[in-house]
Amino acid sequence: MKKRLLSVLCLTLVLGMAFAAGGKETGKTELTLWHSFSGNAAKALQMIVDQFNTSQDRIHVDAQYQGSYEESLNKLKASMRTNSGPDMVQIYEAGTRFMVDSGFVLPMQNIISKYKIDISNLEENILAYYTINNKLYSIPMNTSVPICYYNKTILSKLGYEDGPKSWDDIITISQMVQQKNMSKWGIALSTNMWWFELMLLQQGVNLVDQNNGRSGAATRTVFAKDNLSYQIAEKWLYLYKNNYASNTGFSSSDCRTVFFSGMAPIILDSSSSLRDYIDVTSGKFELAVCALPTLNKGAANGGVTLGGASLYVIDNNKYTDKKLDSIAEFIKYLISADAQSILCLNTGYYSVTKTVYDLDSVKKNLQKYPQYVTVRDIMRESKSMGKGAIYGVFTEGRSTYKNYFEEMLLGEITPKECIDKSAHDIDILISEYNASNK
Repeated sequence: MKKRLLSVLCLTLVLGMAFAAGGKETGKTELTLWHSFSGNAAKALQMIVDQFNTSQDRIHVDAQYQGSYEESLNKLKASMRTNSGPDMVQIYEAGTRFMVDSGFVLPMQNIISKYKIDISNLEENILAYYTINNKLYSIPMNTSVPICYYNKTILSKLGYEDGPKSWDDIITISQMVQQKNMSKWGIALSTNMWWFELMLLQQGVNLVDQNNGRSGAATRTVFAKDNLSYQIAEKWLYLYKNNYASNTGFSSSDCRTVFFSGMAPIILDSSSSLRDYIDVTSGKFELAVCALPTLNKGAANGGVTLGGASLYVIDNNKYTDKKLDSIAEFIKYLISADAQSILCLNTGYYSVTKTVYDLDSVKKNLQKYPQYVTVRDIMRESKSMGKGAIYGVFTEGRSTYKNYFEEMLLGEITPKECIDKSAHDIDILISEYNASNK
């Protein structure tokens, strides 16, 4: 009798622990989604997931934060050695080529075709970036563009109410605000290498060969073959040496602190943070945004490519038709106007779904915050959206020239050495990557 009672108690305890661990009802298909959202974006994603979970009783999605985009990608690489990865994972744009080559994914195009998922309402510019060899490997999830945020209260007094159009304008503005004691610096400039890549793209200069890695696997860098690369490094250093750029740190968070405090009227950042910028600057000064300035005054601006991330379905060799059915259902919801409006309204991410901008709630948001209209126009009008570089060691490449740029700004190397060393080291990385992926 005691043994039977003990068995019942143990079973009750096990069941209780299982329920406490997740409260998940039996019979539901469980899906795991790894993501790298934090702050408002994380809250928005959880709202989307919660609404999906409560909208039906067959599927439960568990959204799990995995750290930064780089950290999440490294965790994915480790998990795939044992087929213990998630069902779905959010990967940033720099990881596109690696994911295509990795063998980790079920191509999204296959899922779209099998389940007849309608993507006709998605922004063509965004789909173009993630389409490789005429095949869509992931579904766009959250999209941003690089923009210039500026203190319109100050710049309007200087004749730049529409913001700077070039880095030459930024230099002029920096001189004016310092002469008039309006702010300590002209710009809060992080060493986010997105700016380097995009100033090249604006002028049609590629990072790597093979049409920026889009006609085939990149075999080497090409950016050092164009003088624009050296000009970018030289002008970047010029801003620092002349105390026009803030010197409180190279990170984005350091630079945001400078901008929000009014110590610099200009900052380059992602549109994904637009809601945060609006909230923090409210009551302090008038915030405005404009397109990313070109390096040189009067230069043609061919536009920018996107940032953000897309959703991949991971091939764990464990999928049943029921599970794939469930994944398809979640993807349909993720790209719906209802879901995308949550992300759009609560962050600065641009909706991947066009009809979001027909919703009354979004229309009211655009009227109240015209900065969102500027972001929308930049996204839709850019001629370079599908031309951004993709290569297997993009993440490592960014780290390479980031390190050399910071060495240059600290006076340890020259602009020429910065560019030459970056190209040399990335060429080695590409060669090693290609050799291991033959």
